[in-house]
Amino acid sequence: DHIFKMAARLLLVACIAAAVLADSQFFLGEQGESCAAVCGRQGRTCLPEVPTNNTTDVYKQLGVTCNFDPRPWWAPDQPNVVTDPSDPNYGDCLGWKDVPANVICQGSYHAVRRVCYCGDDDTGLPFFGTGYSGGEVTINETTIFAHVVEDGSYGVMDHFWTTAPGHVLDTTIFRYYVDGEATASIEFKAGLACGVGFNDSTAPWGTKWFGIGAGNGAGTAYTNNFNIPFGKSIRFTIQNEIGTFGGFYTIVRGMKNKKVNIGGVELPSNARLQLQKFDSVVPAQTFVPITTAARGLAGLHFMHTIAVVSGNLNFLEGCYHAYTGTQTTFPGIVMSTGTEDYFDSGWYFNAGEFHLPVAGFTHLKANNTYVEWSAYRFHEMDPLPFTDGFEFVWRNGDMVDPHNGLKCFTETGGVPAGSPTESHVQVYGWIYTW
Repeated sequence: DHIFKMAARLLLVACIAAAVLADSQFFLGEQGESCAAVCGRQGRTCLPEVPTNNTTDVYKQLGVTCNFDPRPWWAPDQPNVVTDPSDPNYGDCLGWKDVPANVICQGSYHAVRRVCYCGDDDTGLPFFGTGYSGGEVTINETTIFAHVVEDGSYGVMDHFWTTAPGHVLDTTIFRYYVDGEATASIEFKAGLACGVGFNDSTAPWGTKWFGIGAGNGAGTAYTNNFNIPFGKSIRFTIQNEIGTFGGFYTIVRGMKNKKVNIGGVELPSNARLQLQKFDSVVPAQTFVPITTAARGLAGLHFMHTIAVVSGNLNFLEGCYHAYTGTQTTFPGIVMSTGTEDYFDSGWYFNAGEFHLPVAGFTHLKANNTYVEWSAYRFHEMDPLPFTDGFEFVWRNGDMVDPHNGLKCFTETGGVPAGSPTESHVQVYGWIYTW
C-alpha cells in the first residue's frame, strides 16, 4: 500500500513538473538523466550551481512530494528524488542540504530524477560545446552534452577529443543522437573513429581530421574533427562496456549554420553523416560492404577505416569497387588494383606504417600464420559524390583472370591471387546522405 501511494505521488510529480513555467530555471529530469541532458533539451545552459539555500522550496516549486532526507549533499547526482521502487531510498529527496557551489552537470544515477538549475536560452549561440574534466564513465549511458538551435538555423558538431587510460578508452562507447533519434546514427569507439585498429596507441600523429596526441601504451588522447550536421538538436553520450572508471576527460564542440565543404562539394543543410559499421568473419574472396546508400538518396562517401585479422597478407590482393545509381553490374568502377594500392602504398606496405592526410597505414602485427592490420583513407582530394544511391565494397583477397592475368575484373571462376584465408573484418564507413 505504501509503494502504491508513493508511486501515485511520483506520477503526480511528473505531471506537475511538466507544467513548470517556462521562465523557471529549475527543472526536474527524467529518471537517470544528467542535467546536461535536461537543460540542453530545454535550449538552456546547464549551471553547476543548484541554489537550494538549504530549504525544500525548490521541490515545492517543482511539485515534488517526497520524504526529505536531512543528510547533507554527498553525490554528483544530487539534489534529486529517488523514483526507482527497487532502490532503498525510494520516495526520498536527497542531497538538498549543503549543496556545494559546483555540481557537475553530467552527474546521473539510474534510480533518480535530478533537480537541475538551467541558465538562459542558448539556442542562438554562434558556437557551443562543453568539457567534461576528470569525471567518471560508467556502464550507464550518460549525456555529456545536449544542444538545441534556434528556429531557422541548423548546427554542425565539428570537434571531439578524449583522454583516459588506454584500457578505459578501449571499452568506452561514444554516441551522437541527431535530431531526437532514438538510436544513435553515430556510435563509435575512439580508436577506429581515429583511423586505428587494435587499440594501437602509437603517438603522436595527426591530420586535420583526426589523430592521436598521447599514447604509446600509457594514457591515450584521441581527436576527431568530422563535421556532424543536425537540423534542430544534438545529444552526445558516453558509456563503458565493463565498469566504472574515473579520470575521464572529453570535449565536444560545434557551430551554428556552418557550411560543410568536402573536396569542393558543398553539402546542403539537410545532409546527415552516418557511421556504417561492419564486424564479421568472412571467407576468402568475399565482398565486404564499406558504405551503402539506398536508391533515391544523394550524398558523398567521406572516408573509412578498416581493420583485418587474417592468416596471411594475401587479403591485401583484394580490390575496391564502387557502384552508383543504376550501375550495379560487376565490376562497377574499379577503385584500386589491390588493397595497399588503394591506400596509396604498394608492395604490401614495405615502407612501414604512415599517417598522411589522404591515407594511412596504422597497425601491423604479423607472423607466419597470423596478421593484424589497419588503415584509413579519405575521399576529400578525390570526392565520391552520388545522386541516386551508392555502394562501396572491398574484397577479402581477389582473383586473377586465367586468360589474361588481370586482377579485379573476375567475379567468379578465376585463379586466387595468392592463398587468402578467411578474415575477421571491421569497418567504420562514414557517408553523408541527403
